[in-house]
Amino acid sequence: MKQYLMLTNEELKRSWKIIVSFILAIASIEILIVVGRIIYHERQVQSYMKSAKLSEVEAIQEIGKLSFEQASSYFSYIIMIGVAFVLLYAIQIWYRDWLGESKYIYRLLLLPGSRAKIFFAKFTSLVLVIVSFLGLQWTVIQLSHVIFNWLIKGGYRESSTLGLSRSLNKLYMMNLVDLLVLVVLSLFIVSFLFLFVLLERSYGKSKGMLFIIIELVAFIVISISMQYSLEMIDGLLQEEFGAIVLSVFTLYFIYTIWRSLRLLKWKITV
Repeated sequence: MKQYLMLTNEELKRSWKIIVSFILAIASIEILIVVGRIIYHERQVQSYMKSAKLSEVEAIQEIGKLSFEQASSYFSYIIMIGVAFVLLYAIQIWYRDWLGESKYIYRLLLLPGSRAKIFFAKFTSLVLVIVSFLGLQWTVIQLSHVIFNWLIKGGYRESSTLGLSRSLNKLYMMNLVDLLVLVVLSLFIVSFLFLFVLLERSYGKSKGMLFIIIELVAFIVISISMQYSLEMIDGLLQEEFGAIVLSVFTLYFIYTIWRSLRLLKWKITV
């Protein structure tokens, strides 16, 4: 347990500057987007007033008021960049250990005890990064809403409520169950990426890529077969359908962890 905690701490220490810098950059961009949309909207109204020789109220009626949903409409794209960063980090967290002259992975493999602690240390660091990213995103949305109401003039504002786009509302509706599902889905994808990296490291590029394709095809076949089988069953409640799907994905998640641990133990050599 002590080694596992030390390795987890080491993984975070090796990447904390990049992670913190990226997350803060994302947060800053999102806040600047809201400020920029407010400034642009007010200038648009002022410009239209001069060109059409209308009063401020008439210009706003023609152009329309600005809502927080409109001001934060680009948040989804910024968040997708964050998701891509986390996925790349999930791959990089393994490959960086094989890079350089020192080959840090060899030091890890020679540590006494089970190699499972290496896997779970990296996995835990990803969990902490994902949870931190989601928590900060929720905070940024709340802060952006406060800034939006503070900066924009009352007559230019559509609504002071926290209106979000449909996709953002699903992610940040303060529903603990939805947040848990999002985290679990992220970890499922991370476990897949870990398995793919370890397959490539265990069997080499050509053979490893073949095994990766087999794993992907198997997952797709299982998903399609499960969906087709469940649709053929009459009278299946939505809760029962969800429970069966969750059970299958949980079993597959356990399989990816088990397969990765076996590769790390038996196939990855010094």
